[in-house]
Amino acid sequence: MAKDNPQSKSFRISENLIHVIDITSIISFILALIQSYASIVPHKLFLFIAAFLLVIEKIISYNQVKFFDDAHKIRQTALLDNSFGEKRIQNYDSGKYFDNESIQFGEIKLLANIHENTLYTGKIIEKMLPRYYVISTTLFVILILQVCYSGINDFSSSLLNFVISSDFVIRTIKLRNLRKAAASVFEEANKICSDFEKNSNTSLITRKIINIFVKYEEAVFESKIVLNEKVHSEQNLLLLHEWEGIKNTYKIYTVIS
Repeated sequence: MAKDNPQSKSFRISENLIHVIDITSIISFILALIQSYASIVPHKLFLFIAAFLLVIEKIISYNQVKFFDDAHKIRQTALLDNSFGEKRIQNYDSGKYFDNESIQFGEIKLLANIHENTLYTGKIIEKMLPRYYVISTTLFVILILQVCYSGINDFSSSLLNFVISSDFVIRTIKLRNLRKAAASVFEEANKICSDFEKNSNTSLITRKIINIFVKYEEAVFESKIVLNEKVHSEQNLLLLHEWEGIKNTYKIYTVIS
């Protein structure tokens, strides 16, 4: 899968805004932690600062979602264009993004593109998750130590609210859910391909292909997750080789081409 495509710009902006949200959350967390020990500012001023940072975070979050939605619409259009030989996105060759040019336009190519997408999504998230697990666990440990040290007060309550409602922690959960959904669709695609070995009537599998297309697109859209570009670049060649091996395994991709 090519790194640069029409949706790249919006996805990059969305990913950068995620980093800004994380930085804002970390600042709020550190301030609450310091305040609980040192009381560096008056209580009311601390609450005002915390509320201000929260409002800023929500505004940034709104724009992050907006750019993600814009990019998702472009990506979905490119997927369907490549699958059915259309050109709704001008001056863009979708064949550079997908790796299934040997397959004829139609529902089987749509199946191949979804099959490939779910492979990439699942594998990239596997590489992303350890960092999220470590940081989320660290936040919970700090919270527990803080509560044990000073009990429940305004500041430990602020820390609790941060850990539970933090975009970072919620994103960790969404990553796990998206990986699970991608793995489920990937296995369904495998089954469709395997069933074709027994019965090569493509009309019997059209509904199943549409079903996994809807399921995968809904999972991606609901997650609002931008896959890490650096991880994608590092894993791209390895995943391409893995996908080519999978594609050559199934008759449905070699017979209908």
